[in-house]
Formats: sequence, C-alpha cells, structure tokens
Amino acid sequence: MLHLEVSGVIPLACQRCLNAVPHELDVDSLLELVPEGADLSQDELEDDTRDFLPVARELDVVELVEDEILLALPVAPRHEKCGLPGAADAGERVRPFATLAGLKGKPN
Repeated sequence: MLHLEVSGVIPLACQRCLNAVPHELDVDSLLELVPEGADLSQDELEDDTRDFLPVARELDVVELVEDEILLALPVAPRHEKCGLPGAADAGERVRPFATLAGLKGKPN
C-alpha cells in the first residue's frame, strides 16, 4: 500500500479574466501496488476506498505525484465572481440596428 498526501496552494489562470486564481490543493490517495497484469476480482475493482496501481519493476514516484496533482486540478478554473472581459465597462447594451428602426416608415 502507498499513502500519498499532497497539500498546498497552486496559482492557476482564470479562464475568464486570465488573472491568477489560488487553488487549494488537497490530495489524499491510498494506492495498492499490484504486479502488472495481475487478475483482480470484481469486488476488488468496485472498492472505492482504494485505487490499484499496476507496477512492473520500478515506480517513478515523481511522475506518480505529478499525475495525482494533475488529476486533482479543476478543468476550467475561474474566480467565484468573475465576469467576462470588458463586461464591467460595457454600460448600456449596444443596438446596431436602432438607427434603421428610426428610418422605418419615412418617405424617401
């Protein structure tokens, strides 16, 4: 068994405003090392309290930690209250055909 704990704060880019979003990282995984190609029963595979990690000979721990961190990151990080870029300065809604509506019904 391998118990992996990683915690910290990672700055990510907000998908709306592209400013930094601090993301609280808290990974707590329990991995059971099994030989590569080992047959596992259906009950073992359905057990959600642990994950199985097939290992051939050597385990690259740095790559394992990196993969677990990547799996814990959000797909599209955003600030909780973040509007679209330029939405705050937009003010009134732009109506491109408002002038044409004023011309409707006027003689040539």
